[in-house]
Amino acid sequence: MSAKTSSRAALAALLDVEESTLDGNVSLREGLGLDSLAMMRVLTWLEASGVPMAADRDPPVTVGDVFSLVDSAVLAPGRAAAQDPLMPVLETGALRLAPITNDDIGFLYALAVEPETGFRWRYRGSVPSLERFAAELWNQVLLQFVVRRIEDGLPVGHVVAYGDEPSLRHTNVGAVFHPLCAGTGLAAQAVSLFVRHLFRTFPLNKIYLEVPGINWPQLHSGQGTLFQVEGVLRDHDYYAGRCWDKYICAIYPPE
Repeated sequence: MSAKTSSRAALAALLDVEESTLDGNVSLREGLGLDSLAMMRVLTWLEASGVPMAADRDPPVTVGDVFSLVDSAVLAPGRAAAQDPLMPVLETGALRLAPITNDDIGFLYALAVEPETGFRWRYRGSVPSLERFAAELWNQVLLQFVVRRIEDGLPVGHVVAYGDEPSLRHTNVGAVFHPLCAGTGLAAQAVSLFVRHLFRTFPLNKIYLEVPGINWPQLHSGQGTLFQVEGVLRDHDYYAGRCWDKYICAIYPPE
């Protein structure tokens, strides 16, 4: 079996599609219908194949782009220095989870109120004062990070575990990212990293995701594999002149 044939079979298995559908000209998003979570799986597979996926690198658009990246991958010589197995893993090849500093408040506030992102996030389109936002930033928060690009340290997102119930051993996770990350899979990859860190650090039985219907198309491919839908609140949220369902999803610890 050639390397190209092997890659095609591996990608087909990853995406749960027939190999015959993986024509080089097929678009990953329009042709195969990959959402953000499916794109995350593609990026993770590419990194495992030796492809460095920096945050400023254009993600693959077609099936042919994916195979070109695999074919051109050059593994760095030598082995990375061994790390302490107990050390937290807080970065991918492209993004790093970093503690929030005072310098990040302006960026996080912009994510919460700017038109491109604010309607999907905490305040649902309303605009709190900067003072109120800063005062509420750590309310009922178990842990949160600003997400930075590896190559230049610029912030691109925010991940947070909130509403924790230590006695019940569960928490909720939320995330918001700069629009340039939309659809690339990088944001989903950072959230996955955050979830793994939470399970590794705290004795949690499950992690909840509360997904408004306006965000569901970006995440629905993970249903049944990455998370379980445990309930649907019908017509729970109002936005853009209509009511939307809210999906209550749960992520369980890796076995």
